[in-house]
Amino acid sequence: MKLSDLLQFDNIIVQCHDNPDADALASGFGVYEYLRMNGKSPRLVYGGRNIIHKSNLVLMVDSLGIPIEHVDFLDNPQLLVTVDCQYGGGNVTFFKAENVAVIDHHRVSGELPAMNRVMSYMGSCATIVWDMLREEGVEINRNLATALYYGLYTDTGEFTEITHSLDRDLRDEADFDNTIVAKFRNANMSLEELDIAATALLGRDYIEEYRLAIVKAGACDPNVLGIISDFVLEVDAIDICMVFSVIKNGVKLSFRSCIKEVSASEMAQEVCRDIGSGGGHYYKAGGFIPMDLLIDSYNVYCKEKDVTPRFQYSSDDTHKRPSDSAIKSFLEERIFDYLNDTKIIYGEDFDTSGFKKVDYKKRPIPMGYIIAKDILPVGCSMGVRTAKGDISTPVGEDTVVIIGEDGSVQILNLDRLNKSFRIYKDWRFTVKRTDYVPKFKNKDTETIVDGMAHARVCIPVEEDFSRAFVLKHKVKLFKNKDDSSYISGRPGDIMVLSNDDRNEAYMISKTEFEKTHIAKGEEENRKKAVVFDLDGTLLYTLEDLKNATNYALKQKGMPERTLDEVRRFVGNGVRLLMERAVPQGADNPEFEETFALFKEYYDAHCNDNTSPYDGIMELLEELKVRGIKMAIVSNKIDFAVKSLDKLYFKDYMTAAIGEMEEEGIRKKPAPDMVQKALKELGVTQDEAIYVGDSDVDIATAKNSGLECVSVTWGFRDVEFLKEHGATNLIDEPVELLNYV
Repeated sequence: MKLSDLLQFDNIIVQCHDNPDADALASGFGVYEYLRMNGKSPRLVYGGRNIIHKSNLVLMVDSLGIPIEHVDFLDNPQLLVTVDCQYGGGNVTFFKAENVAVIDHHRVSGELPAMNRVMSYMGSCATIVWDMLREEGVEINRNLATALYYGLYTDTGEFTEITHSLDRDLRDEADFDNTIVAKFRNANMSLEELDIAATALLGRDYIEEYRLAIVKAGACDPNVLGIISDFVLEVDAIDICMVFSVIKNGVKLSFRSCIKEVSASEMAQEVCRDIGSGGGHYYKAGGFIPMDLLIDSYNVYCKEKDVTPRFQYSSDDTHKRPSDSAIKSFLEERIFDYLNDTKIIYGEDFDTSGFKKVDYKKRPIPMGYIIAKDILPVGCSMGVRTAKGDISTPVGEDTVVIIGEDGSVQILNLDRLNKSFRIYKDWRFTVKRTDYVPKFKNKDTETIVDGMAHARVCIPVEEDFSRAFVLKHKVKLFKNKDDSSYISGRPGDIMVLSNDDRNEAYMISKTEFEKTHIAKGEEENRKKAVVFDLDGTLLYTLEDLKNATNYALKQKGMPERTLDEVRRFVGNGVRLLMERAVPQGADNPEFEETFALFKEYYDAHCNDNTSPYDGIMELLEELKVRGIKMAIVSNKIDFAVKSLDKLYFKDYMTAAIGEMEEEGIRKKPAPDMVQKALKELGVTQDEAIYVGDSDVDIATAKNSGLECVSVTWGFRDVEFLKEHGATNLIDEPVELLNYV
């Protein structure tokens, strides 16, 4: 869902959850402002028994001019937009509405309306609204930027729990008023919460074996947990700590570490693994476990430990949950599991004898590369932000950034690039398998540059087999003893050593490893040939087809056709194209003469505006390098097919077959042309794939017994292709390499 989707309605209410916090206020304010800027007259409301009273929130509303209203009922609005909550949830008053939209960052708790933007992996709802505003090209004013920034600040424990790069972008890019935010911060803790913190500190537990403190706090603002954690970590006997608070819908947690052997972020992830969310920074992190998932996991824990579950009931006896002491025991067990079952390895002392060895090499999956000095000055500090975190490196004369199809990044030098990859300097590379495209910054000047505009394709070359090791238990690898951080892996993950160099070691999940690497002895199911359609697949020919069509129509005094009409007419041969273009089609007494004029003009002008699509020539070169045979089959006139093949593709195609019905070879979607191509290529149908852009191509592949790959850059759109059975869709030529 986009914010612009909301503009079709007039009577619009934006609703925060009951007892709105800073994130809800900021998110609601953002949606309200967008609607107001676009000529709507929305209302921003919340329900429930309690009026906003916390000092920092009152200050926020007053200082930033947030027009929030407390309401007891609504008169069935045309559209109700819930922010930082989900319609029908237990923390938001239910109001009837004709239509509903949801914007939220919490775990999905029920059926969502058709209009929704729920991103459970975001640190705040404010981040989602900020990103939606940017999508619409909105210039965010100072007050709104301040609200969104503060919403993220409070919902991520003063930024310590940030795990997604969009959250980092809001934190770093928002043009907020620091003076106002400072006022909010200084009003963040009430006297009651000061008492909660003091009581929590008095009741702390200390486990000397781990130099670990565990603290339970009463229900409070998440930021108070961070304050308690920071204070606890200042004690000389404590290296790591976990502070938690049980609230109505779950458990909030705060983690701290001051030793390099324990990452607070990893500790949070492990404690919350499979039952919640956790993460943050190396030394500060946070997490949240929903109560329903906690109850399920606690019951399993009790069965495994053969202990009696301990529950307590709410004051109105409507629901039960594990008691506070039971939750504490459960969390202790999870943190002990994390601390006990981990092996620390230092690169220079790495003994591989205890690991199962796998010989491997990388699959030739397309990647991207950027020469760093092409986007930033040599000598500056380059920052690269990816979905998984930030990387910093100095820009040298030979610094190269390698980008995976999932947006992951590694830094190499030019020598390694030239030895390990085939380079295509004119082939644009784009990231597909991620919701976050890498961003590049000159950290010396804080200037963001469009690095991806310079990304080009590189493909791993066939290398000798290197070694990788399957992990039997959790591992933390320090590449050198002096390193201040480690890379970690879980049982079943693969630790990859490039050329036995510990400095280039990395961890990868077994699933991802199998996608990107091939083990020695494993047979790859590679295709030996590709059969291509021509028009709309390899070549953009639409303009010349339109011109030939309209030349013939004009000569006969018939109405001319638009480019979009011709786009819909093509795909079944030029005769059918003209039958669709000529009024009354083949029944028109002047049809044959008109068709002859078309063929005469097109034979002379079939290459006036025709050209290969971007990336096609590089694709064909890569297929040729890999030894994959290629052919063209088209319903276009055979003479034109062979002429275009000779002009553009003579170095690549084994066969080019056009319309040959006079010779008894039926046109597509019959299998005859493909069968002829396979015979000339010397391959079976199982050894080839078919690539095309239309419903005719999908049917042709099916009739020929070939796997079909449908391209989206041709003459038919994605929905049309899906409606006609397309299952393998690619948006760019480079993606075809994943199928061969």
